[in-house]
Amino acid sequence: MGGSGFAGRRLNAFAALLIIVVAAASPVAGQSTLNYRSAPPRALVRASKTLPRAERAALAAAMIARKNEVLPALREAARSGDAAEKFFACTMIAELRDHGGVDALLVATTDGDVKVRRRAATALRILADRRSAPHLRKRLGSETDLGALKTIIAALGRIGDRRDVRRIEPWLAHADHGVRVVAASALAMLGDERGVDLVVQATFSADPGVQKSATYALGLFASPLAAGRLQAILNDPNGAWKSYALIAQAERGLAKQSTGDQIAALDALARGRSRTLAEWAVDRLTDIGTADAAAALRRARDRQTPVGKLAARRLEAIEARP
Repeated sequence: MGGSGFAGRRLNAFAALLIIVVAAASPVAGQSTLNYRSAPPRALVRASKTLPRAERAALAAAMIARKNEVLPALREAARSGDAAEKFFACTMIAELRDHGGVDALLVATTDGDVKVRRRAATALRILADRRSAPHLRKRLGSETDLGALKTIIAALGRIGDRRDVRRIEPWLAHADHGVRVVAASALAMLGDERGVDLVVQATFSADPGVQKSATYALGLFASPLAAGRLQAILNDPNGAWKSYALIAQAERGLAKQSTGDQIAALDALARGRSRTLAEWAVDRLTDIGTADAAAALRRARDRQTPVGKLAARRLEAIEARP
């Protein structure tokens, strides 16, 4: 989510991100003459704004392969590029799991362009670097865009501590239903499950976005109420957002497991039949990032499916060398 709820954090598929990066740009006819393997990194960043759709994945793959070389240019672009360059840079910093880019992302969260702020906040949530917590706390009181605000609350729930409960608690009474769901979910990640009833009720919302986020958020609660609602959704032939209910169910299981058992479970899910669940598992394995997690990504990579391609990109991103 660039602020649309918690589900986005787990399901930010690489190809989708690339589409968003240049959605506002005007395509250029014909083939690019830029050599992605040798062009200056700054030229690659500029090229991201005008490339034909067919070449975007090739550009991203080249940047991943040249990870250590291009990261300084991405960090600089996130700080001082134009809006499109900042957006692209924030996306790639998250994709490359570049913790060295945290400071640049913090700057981008105060940008005048709301799309840049949303993307920067999303990147900080994905990186889950605790160094960003003080800044996120400040932004919590000053961000006016609902999308960016929800992402900041989600990020703080992921990397904050028990002292942040009092900071997030007031958002349970916000006028926007989506903000209330995210706040309840963030509190759950911090060990406070007072919002479970709110989230359960939100799974019946007439707003599809709220309903989806709430369904996913059930996985963050240990409460039997969350388990019961998830099972009801899965048992209902007409149950909405069943793929997100499966993710939530898997999330509840992971919370009780050691890292080794988590990797084993995610390994199986990454090679399962549900594409949504498999993509989520690939993202979780990427975030774990250990040698065993990388081995699981290699097994997923060997599948001739879109998920296999995603796993290949994720694996290359975490293993890329200069």
